[in-house]
Amino acid sequence: MKYNREEALRYFGTTKDDVRAGSLVDLAYLKVRNEVKAKSTYMRVACEINDSTVLIDGREKFNSKDLATHLKGCKEVFLFAATLGAGVDKVLRQLTVTDLAEAAAVQAVSAALIESYCDEICCELERSLPEGESLTNRFSPGYSDWDLLEQKTLTNLLDTSKKIGLTLTDSCMMAPIKSVTAVIGIRQGKTEKNINKCDECTNGNCEYRKTN
Repeated sequence: MKYNREEALRYFGTTKDDVRAGSLVDLAYLKVRNEVKAKSTYMRVACEINDSTVLIDGREKFNSKDLATHLKGCKEVFLFAATLGAGVDKVLRQLTVTDLAEAAAVQAVSAALIESYCDEICCELERSLPEGESLTNRFSPGYSDWDLLEQKTLTNLLDTSKKIGLTLTDSCMMAPIKSVTAVIGIRQGKTEKNINKCDECTNGNCEYRKTN
């Protein structure tokens, strides 16, 4: 998968002009790259969109007005999950004890890597679609007004524990940490994707929020 150094620096809270930070993220990438064992799983299912809910396959309901708006016009979606694997968590735990700055750099690098991996899988999914269909951007639990607790429903539907080793804590945090779950809409015709995904989110206080 592609390593986006500029994105890693953004997650680290700095820019490419910061030489010391650049050295830290480069070292972090060298430490973590061989620990990455990326896996993903997805499932195409029917959906019904209402004003503030999304009914999945006629059996499970997601409650989010913003998700419903994001998926407007979609009759099917991909349920999606991906992870970098447990090896990255191991590196993070070790560095949290020995070097907090390096641990923060690994966090940033890993965040950039999981986003790159998800983007690559989504591009593959879009290329596999029949002519005339396209995908929306990913929309994840905890994003905008979608309750993080509904991540449990999504992981259960995908059986992520069995398929890619992704489980949830009691508070619905993911293990391994560097993982993503999402819903991706399938539309007829071309979808005009928002390059800056943060523009669709109502959480203006997010520390990782991109600006145009």
